[in-house]
Amino acid sequence: MADILNIPKLGRLEIVEIYDYYDQPVLFSCKDTVGDLYLVVAVDENDQYETWLYAKVSVGRLNLIQSDRIDLHDAFANTEDGSVLQVKFPYDETLPLTELVKSNQIPEDMLPDPGEFLDIESNTLPVVSNPEEIAKSKNQEILDISLSFAEDSKTEVPISLLSKIFGRLQNVINTIGMTTYKSDRITKELKLKLQMSLLGVGAGSFNMRFASTEIDQLDLSGYSNCGKAIEVFLKLLKAGNNEKQLKEFLKPLKSGVAKNYTDFLKSLNGSVMNTKFKWVSPIPNKGGTVDLSSNQMQETIEVLEKHHEVNPPPFPITGKLTGIFLSSKRFEIETTDETYTGKITDEVIESVSTATLSQIYTAEIQEVTERSETTNEITKTQYLLLSLNNNKGETQ
Repeated sequence: MADILNIPKLGRLEIVEIYDYYDQPVLFSCKDTVGDLYLVVAVDENDQYETWLYAKVSVGRLNLIQSDRIDLHDAFANTEDGSVLQVKFPYDETLPLTELVKSNQIPEDMLPDPGEFLDIESNTLPVVSNPEEIAKSKNQEILDISLSFAEDSKTEVPISLLSKIFGRLQNVINTIGMTTYKSDRITKELKLKLQMSLLGVGAGSFNMRFASTEIDQLDLSGYSNCGKAIEVFLKLLKAGNNEKQLKEFLKPLKSGVAKNYTDFLKSLNGSVMNTKFKWVSPIPNKGGTVDLSSNQMQETIEVLEKHHEVNPPPFPITGKLTGIFLSSKRFEIETTDETYTGKITDEVIESVSTATLSQIYTAEIQEVTERSETTNEITKTQYLLLSLNNNKGETQ
């Protein structure tokens, strides 16, 4: 049997996915040692040798072939670089004969029929175990998270807990992204670019793999939208309970980052003993790993709460909206008992921008205190506006 994965001009190849099989793979995709992809097909045989075609393909073109937007005929007859490597494997087991031929000059009887497609369910490259391969093939940021739960039974975890953990993780990524891309609010466009989706579950019970949306462009520093936010997130994780580093990293970020990061750690604390994070990027020299123990989580939460108190739970108020100051993100609501002033959170700024003064609203607010970095004394108490709902057009 021919050694179809050992070609003199290509080196040792590794199969990525098999599309057709007859005693051996006869139509498949593979990659060489540097990660270049090839689509390979057996096209002819006689009493002396078998003939195969090896067409180099980009990730994008292979996706088009797999999603039936390019048929197999054109995949070989009209290649991206205009050439195909023709390989003849002699039956006498001598070295294969290789020849680089022009793709548009391959005889029709050696090509798949026009209109013949792969006809597979997946429209992207297969999920493989190596995150580096996934990041490169799908052009996405990959974040692997491994959770080691504290419960005696490690095979079952409530959906509500997982939802809380990963929902709060997305909140952290969103608020960091608002800072790194100088946005006053989480727009639909930015939210899509920062969105992480569950890509798969690893061999362990709670090894989760998340992927960003496909990267369409990089900023001037060579980062994707989501990649920059993940990098800052990993810096926060690596800082652990180091108060000086945490303050340094949090200082230039939106105020909501500290709160959302604290909430994320709290969702892990008490339920998860250890958490491992691995970021893999398709962009060269980006990525990193962090291990976080339960002790580190608890100590980090204490440091965060000391610096930026996450005090009482939010509570509702109903009153007249007497002030909206979008440039400084300030609000003022007057109830029958008290006047509340404070800061509009980034998450609600868009809905507040359409509110009308002098109308009655029900708001959810939270009292937050901050401490001095030098004396550790409480220096400021303010209210955060978390939501604002109109009360049927009532006015006072």
